[in-house]
Amino acid sequence: MRPSTPQMRAALKLATKAAIARAGDAAAIVREGLVRIGETALSFAGSPKAEHADRFVSLDTALDLDFVAGEPHHARALAHPQGYELVPMRRPKGIGPIQHRDIRDFKQETHELFDVMFVALEDGTACRADAVAILREIDGVEEQCRLLRAKCEGLL
Repeated sequence: MRPSTPQMRAALKLATKAAIARAGDAAAIVREGLVRIGETALSFAGSPKAEHADRFVSLDTALDLDFVAGEPHHARALAHPQGYELVPMRRPKGIGPIQHRDIRDFKQETHELFDVMFVALEDGTACRADAVAILREIDGVEEQCRLLRAKCEGLL
């Protein structure tokens, strides 16, 4: 019996799909030579369909995708089920006093999250695509939280 669960593997698929979406799309990523695999393999790796359940990107491709996306989607998906949480090694940009810009940025990110969640429920239920969009917005809110935390901790 495999130690990883279907839910953990689904989270890896979601990480691939989120990284692809955040970076543009599979065709553009491949066309620009940002990964070593083709568009079909990349699309299958992010597909939740049962016929693609055993298709995943390799670790080097996951790393490339995360760099292109600007966020550690795959690293988070690997760390979480093992009981780990990723924390940035360097201090976030803009450390210093809290400014009005920080409040506006945080407000904007949270409003974008609310908007995506409301759209997801317009038809009565959230689907997989809605979950991907919501998770992408949650990433933005979490980044704003990290920035604000770092600024507050700098004042202690």
